[in-house]
Amino acid sequence: MTKRTMFTLVFLLLSAVLVNRGFAQGTEGRWALGLHGGANLWMNDYSEHKIGPGAEMMLRYGITPVLSAGFTAGYEELKSQQDVLPLAGRQGYLKLHAIPAAATLWIHFSPQADVNPYIYAGFGAMIYKRLNGASTYINDSQFKSSVLVPLGAGLEFFTSENSAFVIDLGYRITDDWVDAYKLGKLDGYATAKVGFNFYLGTSSSAAEEQARLDAEARRVRELAEADARRTKELADAEAKRLRDLAAAEAEARRLKDLADEQARRLEEQRGRDTVIILEKGKTVILKGVNFEFNKATLTNESEIILQRALRALNGSPELHVLITGHTDNIGSAAYNKKLSFRRAESVKSWLVKNGISSKRLTVAGKGFDEPVDDNTTDAGRANNRRIEFHVLD
Repeated sequence: MTKRTMFTLVFLLLSAVLVNRGFAQGTEGRWALGLHGGANLWMNDYSEHKIGPGAEMMLRYGITPVLSAGFTAGYEELKSQQDVLPLAGRQGYLKLHAIPAAATLWIHFSPQADVNPYIYAGFGAMIYKRLNGASTYINDSQFKSSVLVPLGAGLEFFTSENSAFVIDLGYRITDDWVDAYKLGKLDGYATAKVGFNFYLGTSSSAAEEQARLDAEARRVRELAEADARRTKELADAEAKRLRDLAAAEAEARRLKDLADEQARRLEEQRGRDTVIILEKGKTVILKGVNFEFNKATLTNESEIILQRALRALNGSPELHVLITGHTDNIGSAAYNKKLSFRRAESVKSWLVKNGISSKRLTVAGKGFDEPVDDNTTDAGRANNRRIEFHVLD
């Protein structure tokens, strides 16, 4: 390998490190399609070895976090020169048009890191044609075949969730007759390639994140149920104590009735006094419209605010409204886009069910792209989870 080639590989390695932006990804459960190109050096029975071009396509599947299996196939132009001609009839220059293919196993050493080193080995075959210096096929133009054993190592630099820059160095073992000169040792060629791997499907890390969210939802629900049971037990014990004190029980009932009546009157008063005003070109945030955790199901308390929105729409029948859903930044961007859209659809369905024409309503889901508060606090995330009315005309 020439110094120029070495400097080129070093430059590409440094460029890949600079391009890398910290997208740590797992390979388990994902298909990867790789397109790589570079150079080869044919190691055979000729006295002078020359560099030739080559390209390779790879398809593999991540069986475990550290093990992948698949296939490689490509095209190599292998070249050699003989300074002193050997036996009569031997060519001074030899070139192969070769097509290698092999079943291959990869071992990944840092499957969840930004930079993932790996080694690989496989077994397959190579078909080829021999040409001399005049680009004339030697013997005939029929393809010949050889056993192929690919070995090598490389680095993947993840540049996004679905792509990685690759540097690959390897050696391909063939039989001894590929160069048409049999000396009792195996021939082969070294390769140096760069390219990209493109990952298909959802990464295992995203699936693990969803599983974590589901587990957290179950944990919160179980804690809430346990807290409700404890609260009920305390309430039952208190009720029993109050039943033993007739006077105290009567007073408690009287105070509770007064408090409930006062609360009802205040709520009715707020419902009458609070009015949603819709103006062309303006945006209204429907504070109080909430949903069940990680779902698009409206809570019971949301109906008070939706009733006000219904009155506003009935009062301005000429207006059209864009209903937009927003979320906080917990979870992936794609998941939150879908969730915010489904929540906006739930609000639209409620309004249509209560008499508003669907032609007046359109919906959109923004996910966490347009926050109005800081997503690092509980209060900020609560403010970012919202429904907005954008009055169009």
